[in-house]
Amino acid sequence: MSTNTYKNIILLGAAGDTGKHILPALLADSTFNVTILSRADSNATFSSNVKVIKVNYSDKNALTKALVGQDVLISTVGGEGLHNDFGTTLVQAAIDAGVKWFIPSEFGADYADPICTTIPPLAGKLKVINLLKENQSRISHTFISTGMFLNWGFDNGFFGFDVLNRTVTLFDDGKGRVSGTSLPNITKAVVAAIHHPEVSLNKRIYIADATFTQEEVLSFFEKYTDTKWTVKHVSTKDLQKRGDEKIAKGNIGEAFYDYIKYLVYGGHKVCIFEGRTSNKDLGIPTTSLDQIVKEAVQRNN
Repeated sequence: MSTNTYKNIILLGAAGDTGKHILPALLADSTFNVTILSRADSNATFSSNVKVIKVNYSDKNALTKALVGQDVLISTVGGEGLHNDFGTTLVQAAIDAGVKWFIPSEFGADYADPICTTIPPLAGKLKVINLLKENQSRISHTFISTGMFLNWGFDNGFFGFDVLNRTVTLFDDGKGRVSGTSLPNITKAVVAAIHHPEVSLNKRIYIADATFTQEEVLSFFEKYTDTKWTVKHVSTKDLQKRGDEKIAKGNIGEAFYDYIKYLVYGGHKVCIFEGRTSNKDLGIPTTSLDQIVKEAVQRNN
């Protein structure tokens, strides 16, 4: 591991689906001084040995003050948080505070792909990407595309697999290829990226354990449950329409997930990272899809 010159790390979204996994990895690294940035009205609780700063996210001056003295800002806010332009406010506050490096909430697909401009909740991500690139001389950035969150997506049914009921919903024909990373390796990627700026600084890096189809995943689930599963189908075009309807009703968070499925499984190739991953350069081993599915069955059976 390289000598670390980025020691003061502040994490935003530490109680969320991604942040709650990244936080322990940061705390376990003795070279980091970790701070949590939390909403003023948040009820989330953290270990007493972690510094927590609570601010009103709509107050740019308060955000700037909270970020002074930090080397690296890591954001793990979700789609709903980015929809209201909070992301660009955060970038501007980080620049004003003198933060050296911003790792925004890019975990997932390659959101710089032009198809993402057609998805309303992703507009905030694109603004953040462009603003960071425009200000590269003032603040460094790293975009980490991890593909689908494998453990998370198998446990909560996001990928269409219902382990308890042995039922799967295939998106279109189930043959669309996607890349994905286990949550433990996503957390390793964040830590490794900070320790290896020669690999990650001012770049988009791709991380993946495997690239696969739903059909391939289904074969592993049937293998480890020793059961023939019930198969249903849903059109990704219908998922896009469902997302549009939810946006119209103001259900931004729910719409975000429908849109992601449409993007990832609809043949748009925003989540296929074969041949361009940085796992080896960052020292991140891969976990086989077979093993990840086996563990998902063990957790949810």
